[in-house]
Amino acid sequence: MADTITQMADMIDPEVLGPMVHYSLEKALRFTPIAKTDDSLKGKPGDTLSMPKFTYIGDAQDIGEGQPIPLDKLGTKSASVKVKKAAKGTQITDEALLSGEGEPLKESTRQLGLAIANKIDDDLLTEAKKGKQKVTFAPTVSGVQDGLDVFSDEDDKQVVLFVSPATAAKIRMDAVKNHAGSDTIANALIKGTYFDVLGVQIIRSKKLKDTEALFIKADNTSPALKLIRKRDIQVETDRDITKKITIMTADQHYAAYLYDDTKIVVGTVQAETADK
Repeated sequence: MADTITQMADMIDPEVLGPMVHYSLEKALRFTPIAKTDDSLKGKPGDTLSMPKFTYIGDAQDIGEGQPIPLDKLGTKSASVKVKKAAKGTQITDEALLSGEGEPLKESTRQLGLAIANKIDDDLLTEAKKGKQKVTFAPTVSGVQDGLDVFSDEDDKQVVLFVSPATAAKIRMDAVKNHAGSDTIANALIKGTYFDVLGVQIIRSKKLKDTEALFIKADNTSPALKLIRKRDIQVETDRDITKKITIMTADQHYAAYLYDDTKIVVGTVQAETADK
């Protein structure tokens, strides 16, 4: 006789839930479009990564006729990055699962993805704040230009400015006052981009204080930030048969680090002064 009894294991399949959590994670990440995600180290041994970066050989020189061309060594520098694990878990009673009230399984899956995404986002933000290029600027259109002027290169890569919602509002008000900027943004790098001023896409983030700002130049060849993923997000389940509770955990192995600090300007937003 065929087994027709529905078990908890039939209701919660980690192989099905894994992609669902991964989708929630990808949708929640804010810095991923700026950071270059690298999956090439998946499945390889070791928990410490040495990430190489070529250094510039210097500008060309005038060479006289018959004179030898100086040969420079292509240099490299590297940074050791420790792989870490972000993890979170939930537990659901059989009664909650069977009643379906509020779809606890769907909500647990969504929140697991959100929890890991927030941790990765926090780590990317921490790395971005390590940038050596600094600027103090007013929350105005002119202030945004001050931030742009710090970048040492002159390429036309898209620049994204992360600021608090309050700072973003001040910059937008000044842009409207000066008939600059646009709410219509073509090719926005990040969903939910607030507006555009001087070609800079403004992103609001509650993770930044009103005095904090990050100008980040998007460059896939030499990105400001890198996110190395050692393994796809993994979902596992277990049972507490004495309490009739299903436990579900999700984890992600990754390393986030500052790869090219010439692509980041760490800003300090000036406080507004009272009118005299």
